[in-house]
Amino acid sequence: MRKIETLRDAIYGALPELKRDTDRIRIWIERGTVKSTLTENRGMCFAFQLNVLVVEMATDLAVLALAVFMWLRTNQPELMVPNAEGFTFDADILDNQTADVLIQLQLDQVVVATPNADGSVALDYRGEPDPLFTDLLSITGMEPPPVLTGFDATEDLPPWDD
Repeated sequence: MRKIETLRDAIYGALPELKRDTDRIRIWIERGTVKSTLTENRGMCFAFQLNVLVVEMATDLAVLALAVFMWLRTNQPELMVPNAEGFTFDADILDNQTADVLIQLQLDQVVVATPNADGSVALDYRGEPDPLFTDLLSITGMEPPPVLTGFDATEDLPPWDD
């Protein structure tokens, strides 16, 4: 699945120590399901827990977490919504300089299956819609942020002077 490949690349980019020893990152799926989208193009959606284990990591855990969050902004943006769980992790502290770190992400991946004229099927792993965030402050991507209209600020407010 494409998301697995791109997450691995993002982690390699953030932790140069793994580029020298690629066997120290292990990735596997648990509790996966496949749902039909019931569309004409025979679409489906994989939903799964992706586990990423980094063995003997010497880099600060915050560097790994930031790399995952930067990846999530584009690849699973609903996990970046304020107060969303994001992802979980476990760490086995080995010594003062290294730890085994397990990150667990709840992901989904949409696949569209398009029949070809020769009877074969082309699979297209769809990306996420445009990210919810284009910068650190705005959720609309518009500068300045749009002015909300269509309501009166004084309507439906509770009476404060009781």
